[in-house]
Amino acid sequence: MADSSTFLDWRSVLFSILTVIIVGSQYIRGRKRAPPLPPGPRGLPLLGNISDVPTSEHWLKFAELGNVWGDISSLTVLGQTMIIVNSVKIAEDLLDVRGANFSDRPEIPFGGGMVGFDNVITLCQYGDRVKQERRLFRKFFGTSASIQEFVPLISSEIHNFLRNMAMRPDRLLEEISRLTGGVTLRIAYGYHLQDGPDTDPYLKMFEVAAENFMHATTPAAFLVDTIPALRYWPEWLPGGGFHTTGKLWRKQIHDTVNTGFEYVKKGMAAGTAETSFASTLLEENKHDDYLIKWASAAVEVGGSDTTGTQLESFFLAMSLYPEIQEKAQAELDRVVGNDRLPELSDRSELPYVDASCKEALRWHVVAPISVPHRAREDFVYQKDETSEPMLIPKDSLVITNTWKMTHDPERYADPMAFNPSRFIATPAEPDPGRVAFGHGRRICPGALLGDATLFMACSAILAVFKISKIRDENGVFVVPKLGQTSATISRPFPFKCVVEPRNKRALALIRAD
Repeated sequence: MADSSTFLDWRSVLFSILTVIIVGSQYIRGRKRAPPLPPGPRGLPLLGNISDVPTSEHWLKFAELGNVWGDISSLTVLGQTMIIVNSVKIAEDLLDVRGANFSDRPEIPFGGGMVGFDNVITLCQYGDRVKQERRLFRKFFGTSASIQEFVPLISSEIHNFLRNMAMRPDRLLEEISRLTGGVTLRIAYGYHLQDGPDTDPYLKMFEVAAENFMHATTPAAFLVDTIPALRYWPEWLPGGGFHTTGKLWRKQIHDTVNTGFEYVKKGMAAGTAETSFASTLLEENKHDDYLIKWASAAVEVGGSDTTGTQLESFFLAMSLYPEIQEKAQAELDRVVGNDRLPELSDRSELPYVDASCKEALRWHVVAPISVPHRAREDFVYQKDETSEPMLIPKDSLVITNTWKMTHDPERYADPMAFNPSRFIATPAEPDPGRVAFGHGRRICPGALLGDATLFMACSAILAVFKISKIRDENGVFVVPKLGQTSATISRPFPFKCVVEPRNKRALALIRAD
């Protein structure tokens, strides 16, 4: 006779097996009923779409992907799903309307954890720290009234730029950097650049930090970002040099952030500090030093580099389109006259100049693809009632192709041409500011300040300078190569142009105090 305990053990085992089979089959049926991912190219076993992920000009490759697979498509690399969005509507559906699920950032192993740029709000996970920092930015830069407080400071730095360009017209990029760095260093820290053509030491520190940020966060620039396990690869083995680079860049960004912060604290202790973002927050005594340090650095690095790149592209556009430059200058002469520089308050009376600034935002997109958003939970997306639902899995990356959105021929006629009239025509084409500064809860908090600075700088430049293409030794105009660099902040390809005062009246304005 069988032992009763043995019988009970076998019965328990059989029951457990049946339970696993039933639950497993229900799970499998449920998975089969789950919607598919957005469409995309077939991948390789295990590796997925590793050969389909671009290593340069990501915006162009993602636009091509959209032409084949639609406005929303997907790639999967080593188990990581990327959702590519080429449509304004879909970007707003996901990132604006459903921001609670799509406001996180993915971990970037090299630029984030190894270098330390995950301390910057751009790469921070969405949470209390990000909300607190964005509230501070909104207080300082979030309304038209708050921007007015910075107008005299911006005007002063623009006038310095005009004088420097008149004296050193062959130093365009350096003087643009001094202009935008001069504005943001004063706003963030109350720091004034040293006079003279040599690079200011504080400005140089922040320029290096910005360059490192761009390289460290460029998609696919470091293999460890694609294969995170490589972070454990020893530094002394072949291929481990990224550890050395990471340590150097980490020290550089922390030294830069601490130097700016200590400059303000020393000035406050001595009673010589100019009012700034950092000094105001320190006086309030409501925030910890960590928040103030990194928020102040974000004001400088984020504002200086993006606006500087936009101004570079504006000079390029004016050299390529002299008829547009002349039309904008005629409007300035008619409205403002020749006895003063234009001001921000003139903007409503200068529709063509204003449209030229909008077109600069659209024609050259500073951030052609967004810093990826991360899905917190699975989300089933359906574009409209007639389309099939698609699964956006938890932890997938949502990457918006801003370049495609601002160069979509269905939104912008002849999108590769620089044409400000598109924003004055009836009906006007969409304002690129709707997408150029990002989406949802991660939209650029300094958008209003950047927009105001761009208008003030471009209108002043047009008022006093003539910009034209250079000539070769035979007197033939040299047409620069068009395109932009593959980095998080994307600059125009190197170019040269001639910058000279329009006339004697313009030169007198430039030299005036």
